[in-house]
Amino acid sequence: MSGPPGRTDSYPFAPGDRLLLCTDGVIEARDRDSTFFDLPEAMVTMRDHTRQAFLEGLRQALLRHTQGRLVDDVAVILVDRREDEGHGSTGGPAQGPR
Repeated sequence: MSGPPGRTDSYPFAPGDRLLLCTDGVIEARDRDSTFFDLPEAMVTMRDHTRQAFLEGLRQALLRHTQGRLVDDVAVILVDRREDEGHGSTGGPAQGPR
C-alpha cells in the first residue's frame, strides 16, 4: 500500500452505552415499496430493552418491514458497556444478560 495512512477516529464508550455492529443486510433491507429499514428509529424504540429483547425486537422489526423476505444475510452483534465497569475492571467476560 502506498499513500498517507488512513485517519483514525475515536469515540467514547461509557458505562451504559450500547454498540451495534451489523452487516449490510440490516441497513439495506427493503419493504415492497423499496423503502430501506430505518435502523436508527428501531434502535431508539428499543433503547431500554435488555440485550436479548433488543435483538429479538430488531429481528421482528426486520421481518415485519420486509414482510418476511430478507434477501441478504443478516448478522448482528450487540455490545453493552455495563454500568458497574469502572477503571479497576479486569476486562473479563460479562456475567449473563442484564
